[in-house]
Amino acid sequence: MAPNSILAATAAVAFLGFLWLYRINSAMKSVPREALERSPRRWTLQQRRDTYDRVKKTPIDFTKHLPPRQDRRYIIVGGSGLVGGDIVLQLLQRGQPPASIRVVDYQPIFRKDMLQHTKGVDFVKTDITSSASVEAAFAKRWPASVAKHPLTVFHTAAVIRAGERNKVHYDRCQRVNVGGTANVLNAARTAWADIFISTSSASVAVTPITFWVWPWETSPRNYLQILDESDFDRPLRPHGQYFGNYGLSKAEAERLVCGANRVGFRTGCIRPGNGIYGQSTDPVVGHSLQQGNNVSWTPHVIQNFVASRNVALAHLQLEAALAGKEMPKCAGRPFVVTDPNPPPSFKELYDTLHELSVTPTTTSFPPPVLLLIVAHMIEGWCLMLHHLPILTKLFGLTEPGLPVSNLQPGVFTVSAHTIANDSAARKSVEDGGFGYTAVCTSLEGICEQIADWNREHEAEKGNGSLTTSGESKTLTEKIVKAGLAPEPVGA
Repeated sequence: MAPNSILAATAAVAFLGFLWLYRINSAMKSVPREALERSPRRWTLQQRRDTYDRVKKTPIDFTKHLPPRQDRRYIIVGGSGLVGGDIVLQLLQRGQPPASIRVVDYQPIFRKDMLQHTKGVDFVKTDITSSASVEAAFAKRWPASVAKHPLTVFHTAAVIRAGERNKVHYDRCQRVNVGGTANVLNAARTAWADIFISTSSASVAVTPITFWVWPWETSPRNYLQILDESDFDRPLRPHGQYFGNYGLSKAEAERLVCGANRVGFRTGCIRPGNGIYGQSTDPVVGHSLQQGNNVSWTPHVIQNFVASRNVALAHLQLEAALAGKEMPKCAGRPFVVTDPNPPPSFKELYDTLHELSVTPTTTSFPPPVLLLIVAHMIEGWCLMLHHLPILTKLFGLTEPGLPVSNLQPGVFTVSAHTIANDSAARKSVEDGGFGYTAVCTSLEGICEQIADWNREHEAEKGNGSLTTSGESKTLTEKIVKAGLAPEPVGA
C-alpha cells in the first residue's frame, strides 16, 4: 500500500474513532426520561437562599424526632465516623447516660461536635480485622450503673473503595467489610447482645453500566437504576454483576448480619441511598468544600443524597422496632433510606455550594469520556503493578494516592442515575417496615452544613486558606491507607 494510502486510512480511522468517542460523550451526558419524571423540578436560587437563611437562623432539630430513651448499653463500631458519630450524638441527645455508650473504632474521636458533647463516653481503639482486638473491646467491663442492661450493637465501620472492580483487589474491601463484620458479629454474640444493626449501602443493588455504546445508542446501557431491597430476596449475584468490589463486599456482609437473626439476637441493616453528607470528611458536600476547585463529570446526573443524621435516625428507629416483645417482620432484612425529597441533580449541589459558601467553591466539567479513559488507564496501571510486582521492587513504582486512586471505572457506574426507593422502610412495623421518617430534606441538610462551614471559615473568605480542611483530608487519607474508614458512602 502506498504511503499516501496508509496515511489516508489512518486519518479515516482516527476520524471515525473521534466520532465514536464524541457519541459516547454525548450518551454519558444524557438524562433518561424516567429520571426527569421522578425529579421534574430543580432548586431555584431563591429556594436555596431562603432555605439557607432559615436553617442558619433556626438549625434543624432532630431531638424531638428520636425514639424514646431505652435502658440499654450501646457499642457503636465506627463511632468516630460519619454515621456512627451521629448515632452517638443522637443517643446522648435523647438522654442515654454517657456511661452506657462505648465507641469502638480504629481512630479516636476527632469530630468537633463530638468532642464537645461526648464527655464520659468510653472509647476503645480497635482493629476490626483482628478478632482478638474486637473481642477485647467487647469484653471490657462496664460501669456498675449500666452493666446489667441489655446490649445493642451498631456496626457502622467499613472501607470504601468505590472505583475498584477487579477480583485481584477484592481483599482490600473484603477483609474489613466482610471479615471485620464477621468478627464484630461473633463478639456481639459472645457479649450477649440482643440487637445488632449494621450500616450497609444502597449501592449493593447497583449493577454494571455499559458506557462504550454503539453509535446509534443514545445513552449508556442500564444508565438509570432504581435502588431497593429486591436483590436481597435472590441469591448473591456473581462478582461481575456488582458495580465493584465495595458493592459485593457490602452484600456479603449484609447476608452475614441478616442471616444471624434469631430469637434473642435480632438483626437488620440500613442501606443509605446514595451519597451521605454531613461532615467535613464526607464525599459529597464536605469533600467539595475542602477541595474548593472541583472536577466533575456528573452535573446532569440525578441521584439521591442522604443526610448522615437521617441515616443515624434510621438506625435508632429500626432498633426501636427490633426491641418490641414479638419478633417483627423487619428483623433480618436490609432497608434503603434516603432524604424525603425527589432526587436532585449534582449541578444543583454544585450551584448551591458556589452560591452560599464563604470560601471559593467552583466546579469544572471536562468531557466525561475523557475522564472515563483516564479511569481505565489508572485501573490498568494498578493491575499491571499487581501482576508484575517486580516493577515495584526494582523501580519503586506504586499505585496513585488519593484522590487519583478513586478515579477508576467502578466509580462511574455508582455515580450514574441511581434513584433510591425507601418505601419499604417507611412502612409501619405491622406492615413489615420500621416507620422510617426522615427529618431534613437534602436542600435543608446541605444548606445547614454550608452554614456550619461558613461559621468556621468566615475569616478565610476569599483567601483559599483552609487549614482545617487540610487536616481533615490528611486524617482521612491516613485512615484509608490503614485499611479502615468510617462509613460515608453510600455509595
